[in-house]
Amino acid sequence: MCLNSAMYVCLCKAVTDKDIQRAVQAGASSMRCLRQEHGVASQCGRCAGHAKEVLDDALQQQAPVTEATVTVVTGTGSGVCYP
Repeated sequence: MCLNSAMYVCLCKAVTDKDIQRAVQAGASSMRCLRQEHGVASQCGRCAGHAKEVLDDALQQQAPVTEATVTVVTGTGSGVCYP
């Protein structure tokens, strides 16, 4: 088994677990963010449960936020998600 292989979570939008992990690293923190940025669970909806599990796992793996690591993003547009 290859540990670096990606598994499709959302077939309708071709989103993998690695895509969700990268989205969390970029600041996604909710299913709403994943839906806005990647279309996860926006078509047939069958992926919603598994996408939520992958999202929760990725969030748990994130380092705890401290004052030194907080980044404030202002403005609207692509890449900004308001949970």
